Amino acid sequence: MDPRLVLVTQSGSVDALYSLIQKDPCILQIVDVLPFIHTPLHEASSTGKTDLAMELMILKPSFAKKLNEDGFSPLHLAVENHQAELALELVKFDPTLVRILGRGGMTPLHLVAKKGDVNLLTEFLLACPESIRDANVNGETALHIVVMNKKYEELKVLTGWMQRMRESDALSTETHVLNKCDREGNTALHLAAYENNHKAIKQLLNCMSLNRNIKNKSGKTALDVLRANGSHMNKNTEKIIQKSGGKTGESLTKVKTMSVFLRTPVTFKEYCSTGIARYRSSMSDGTRNSLLVITALIITATYQTASQPEDKEKSDNKDGIDFLLSKIVLLWGFNTTAFFLSIALTFILLPVGKAYTWWYIFITVPLVCSYAISVYMKYNLKGTVLLSFFVNIYMMVTLGFLVYLLVFYVRWKRNTQKKVPKPKTELISKGFKTNV
Repeated sequence: MDPRLVLVTQSGSVDALYSLIQKDPCILQIVDVLPFIHTPLHEASSTGKTDLAMELMILKPSFAKKLNEDGFSPLHLAVENHQAELALELVKFDPTLVRILGRGGMTPLHLVAKKGDVNLLTEFLLACPESIRDANVNGETALHIVVMNKKYEELKVLTGWMQRMRESDALSTETHVLNKCDREGNTALHLAAYENNHKAIKQLLNCMSLNRNIKNKSGKTALDVLRANGSHMNKNTEKIIQKSGGKTGESLTKVKTMSVFLRTPVTFKEYCSTGIARYRSSMSDGTRNSLLVITALIITATYQTASQPEDKEKSDNKDGIDFLLSKIVLLWGFNTTAFFLSIALTFILLPVGKAYTWWYIFITVPLVCSYAISVYMKYNLKGTVLLSFFVNIYMMVTLGFLVYLLVFYVRWKRNTQKKVPKPKTELISKGFKTNV
């Protein structure tokens, strides 16, 4: 760096900076050309010259994302030198600075987690919530780092933050960070067990999304790691892990690797679920929303038809042929078909996720039961010939649907058993054709 810039940054004077720019307008541009350099912003950040640092941020925002020769950004240096106020000002100017990868893949958030500062850690999370997912070159997140450095208060901040997140991807973020494995396959729970850290293990076990039985690359769960401490193991820690569902690696069923799973034949269930998933993904949001509105209207109309009271004057002759044909066969056959098909289509159009599926089941099962009871009570079919006729009609419909599923399954089975021709590579060179 130019010696004149060094003198300016040491003085911290904004006026001196502009005086230098008047003499040499390209002085900052010359610094910006180099990919790795200790810029004036680096120097001001490490020494706590807040006014000068913010002025440089305005003049040259690119300085904030440059790494010096040691692999650190200005925000890294501010955290390293305990310049908390200056670090906050930098983050307010550009929240994405929290995610800059420095030496070893360490972000400023990782550095705060290592050094320990609950207030600065909280401010970084508020400014850039996505930074909690970042990992260094060893695969360690901020959660791993606070556990390794025994920063219990910072651990409580991180777990409390994840449990209180309300963004759309909050659950996936919490699950990802809590169960993230480092290069050796260790989660934060494994690292706490290695250290026999009772407080950290207890804090982590309070998180519902934590998987207690992840195996590291050595095939050990957190309980195995804890027991490896021998006589130094905390018995109370062992009890709370077991009480929360923690098991040893030997007691768990062997999990297939992805390569083994991909080599297995596709099951009928996977074939159906894949087809539904492809249908969902190929559909635009506008089309999905339109179809959901239509199916909701059909469900409402068909359910209302079943629940509205029957006119007594028109229902005196329940045993007549006209009643059988018009009411039971035509009206209720078509009405019920439309009702159930609309419910099935609504299920297909649901977003992917077990939560949506279970909520849909909890809502539709009582609705279907209510529909059946309404039809049954409306015509008071008990003890009449119509009851058996009514049941037979719907049994035939159900049987037809099952036959359709059987035919669909047989066709799938025959297609999977067909011999696939071996792939051939045709090489055409100088007029010669070779099959390999």
